[in-house]
Amino acid sequence: MLTTDLGACEWFVWDLRRSNLIDRGQLDQVIGEFLSKNPGAEPPALAEYLKAQGVLTDFQAERLLQGKTQGFVLGPFTLMDALGSGSMGTVYKAQSKTDSKEYAVKVLPRRSMWNVRIARRKVRLFEQCQHPAVVPFVDVGTAGGMHYLAWPMVEGETLDKIVQKEGKLSPERTVQLTIQAAEGLDLCHQQGLFHGLLKPSNLMVGADGSVRILDFGIGCLLAETEGESLVDTMSTANSVNSGLDCASPESIMDPTNLTPLGDQYSLGCVMYYCLTGQYPFPDGTAVEKMMCHQHKQPKSIKELAPDAPDEVVAVVEKLMQKAPASRYAGCAQLIDVLRPLAPATGSVRSRPTKTIPRHRPAAPAPEAARPATPTASDKATARPVPRGNGPLPPRAPSAVAARQQPTVPMRTVSPAATKPAPEKVPPSAPPPAAVEAAPPAADETRPLGQRLGTFGVFLLALLAGAVAWLACSLVLPR
Repeated sequence: MLTTDLGACEWFVWDLRRSNLIDRGQLDQVIGEFLSKNPGAEPPALAEYLKAQGVLTDFQAERLLQGKTQGFVLGPFTLMDALGSGSMGTVYKAQSKTDSKEYAVKVLPRRSMWNVRIARRKVRLFEQCQHPAVVPFVDVGTAGGMHYLAWPMVEGETLDKIVQKEGKLSPERTVQLTIQAAEGLDLCHQQGLFHGLLKPSNLMVGADGSVRILDFGIGCLLAETEGESLVDTMSTANSVNSGLDCASPESIMDPTNLTPLGDQYSLGCVMYYCLTGQYPFPDGTAVEKMMCHQHKQPKSIKELAPDAPDEVVAVVEKLMQKAPASRYAGCAQLIDVLRPLAPATGSVRSRPTKTIPRHRPAAPAPEAARPATPTASDKATARPVPRGNGPLPPRAPSAVAARQQPTVPMRTVSPAATKPAPEKVPPSAPPPAAVEAAPPAADETRPLGQRLGTFGVFLLALLAGAVAWLACSLVLPR
């Protein structure tokens, strides 16, 4: 028992004892050491000393200085810090006395919850959903005048804050995040579980780009249809209204009508938010947004994000169909559609760009880079350059073509000029086709008229006429 005069710190010490944050023996020892060195100290100074010793957190010290002593310990969890608040309650960072691990604990007023048995049954179902993208619902309980829900603590930044900070995301990154979220949803849907309140603030993105789905399990509790529900009607309506920017048309008509197909619509709204930087229906009152989700189409994604591929836009439009039956048959089908859009690195494919094949065939050398000196094959196939004003000769056929389709010259050959038949080649010698010389020049295979040209034929006719006249003048008598 502490016998030191507490002075001005008396009320603060008594609040510490009532909070059950610190073991009584440890508390008396720490306070005795402080007051022996600092007699007459004020409560803020004692609070700073306890924070420096690691006995209290900033959150705990601040609340104690405000005179709040209740609600620090909920079952096995000790609240360490406040993370945020929502329509159903406040979320705290807590440490478990059982395993010393950190958890996210959502605290709700007792008046809003009255059937913890249903929640515990859901906890057992979530034990079967082991997926990296799913933060499972692990505990529910009652402490004092409060009910609490617990999930494992995960580090990262929520998707809504990322978009607010960086602006609209690229289609590649959007597809990557969607595939991860859809994989987690698909596993839970197979177990008969669904999210029901999917929105950007419930998607946590880690430093490595991994997606974790938060608040999994609340939607199942809101949609309990066995004649019982975990929360009252007002709390259910408030929860749906808090996610109105991504609420499905069917859940707006009936707040307890939360289904796997509704998760698809909400996921489509999340994709729309990532691609465009805004919600499908960002303006208007709550009632106007409800009507828009049921009857109107949002502004075109192409208008807000012209670089979005048509395939990605088509996925968002199908997810956000008003009629549940018009959406995908399941998240497994959605994943199959998104995977062809994924990049080669594993999660997403980049937008269409010019890519270089890993093994590109060598391109032919440009004309200027080719050697100027003719090779042996060039000499063998070289054609004589025609001279004069006659038409250019046609391209000489290749050796193979010359053998297959030989060209017969159109000229008269005298018997004397006829060459003797070639001797038979002995069997050991190669066949004539293998030793055939280069094909005849183009001038030798063309008719005489084509080789002489029009002017040459005219001169040849004059010459023939002169020779005939001369012969007649010598033969005929005078």
